[in-house]
Amino acid sequence: MRNLEIDVAGLSLGVGGSQFQPLERREGVAVTLGPRTHFFDRPGRSVCRWTGTKTVPRQSPHPLPRRSRLMNEIAVMGRILFGGGDVKVNMIVTQAQQREILLTAGDGNVVECIDLAKLAREGAPPLLFLQPAYLCSSDNVSFRSVPCDSSAVSWSRAPYVYKTCKVRDLSKAAILCLSGRTNVWREILRPGQSRDFALGNIVAVTANIASKLRPSNQYCADDFKVVSLGGRASGDEDPPQMSLRTLKKGEIKRMAREFRASLKTLFESIRAREGFFVCEASNVSDKPGYVYLQLNKSGFYGGSGLLGVVVKIASLFFRSSNFLLGH
Repeated sequence: MRNLEIDVAGLSLGVGGSQFQPLERREGVAVTLGPRTHFFDRPGRSVCRWTGTKTVPRQSPHPLPRRSRLMNEIAVMGRILFGGGDVKVNMIVTQAQQREILLTAGDGNVVECIDLAKLAREGAPPLLFLQPAYLCSSDNVSFRSVPCDSSAVSWSRAPYVYKTCKVRDLSKAAILCLSGRTNVWREILRPGQSRDFALGNIVAVTANIASKLRPSNQYCADDFKVVSLGGRASGDEDPPQMSLRTLKKGEIKRMAREFRASLKTLFESIRAREGFFVCEASNVSDKPGYVYLQLNKSGFYGGSGLLGVVVKIASLFFRSSNFLLGH
């Protein structure tokens, strides 16, 4: 076990400075904050911290729009029911001196520290990642909860995932720490490349990765033809926010088709026993793509909120019946 005080000896950070240092076996991360600095972390992960810090609960790591009280209540209900709405995590703040905080990745988990600024300099688009995989992030990392399309559902097996926003200042490290079971591995997909992954092992992908479910006993060389979509598939920018008034009839139909496709993919993932399907991921852009996967998994995720509970129950029901499986 590392000694936190020895590791940070001689480190001097200014106002707004931070450093994230994984422990020797990556079972946690030591965060060093400069004076009057803050970072975000998952509730319940802080193990030890020096005095002179405080926790501010239920903070959002993204800008909050101005909206009415009714819309705020709708956002709260979206988070409780579906795992959407505004993201709410803890914020740890230092006062006038440099301080250290020790976080755990969780029982049986390891931490993976990702520099989003470095990925952006390499040309990679924003990152999509599972909500329970989030551990902590620096103050310049912003992410939101976004609904999954049919591609994201195939690897997340959930209705919502987190998506990072574009990093504005690439000269400063923007650290996002994710946790996974046993070990976290990064797979690089060059433009046009594809990989097959086991269901439930992917914890994060860049926005230019398109994926789908495929029976593990089927293979065809032309089964998934990769077409470069340029900037559109890269996901560099979030789509503009639209209201019901601005939606056209064609746009509503397109959203309905995408919703049906997402439900179909989620249903196939729910009723599939392990090993019957694989997640085929492909880089559909002219930029590098990244897939982060955990070596082991802890069971079916299904998503957060009450809908996630329903999905997990449905998964147990379908997987316990060979007749309903249809294989």
